[in-house]
Amino acid sequence: MTENITVWELGEDSELWLVTGTTDAHSADEAVRQWVEATTGETIEALHDADDLIEFRVIRRTDWAWRPGLNPDDPMEDATLLHGGPIKTGILPTFTGFLVQA
Repeated sequence: MTENITVWELGEDSELWLVTGTTDAHSADEAVRQWVEATTGETIEALHDADDLIEFRVIRRTDWAWRPGLNPDDPMEDATLLHGGPIKTGILPTFTGFLVQA
């Protein structure tokens, strides 16, 4: 099965990402490492001045949703990532993804 993995950096500190398009935590981990290296030209360890391999905290949820931002031309600008499903958020559709934290 071919995965169509997408990595979203949440914030600007290179410590939190949302990974979609996979059901595997290992794939999410590898996708973030590859994304960081492709984006910054450095490994995640070099970026954070770590001497050892950085281990990520990975959380899988099946009830993520995006609340669009206020810019009608770019609704992902200032969008808010929520979880809890449509009962809690009032937003459809929901999607599955991994929250990856350095």
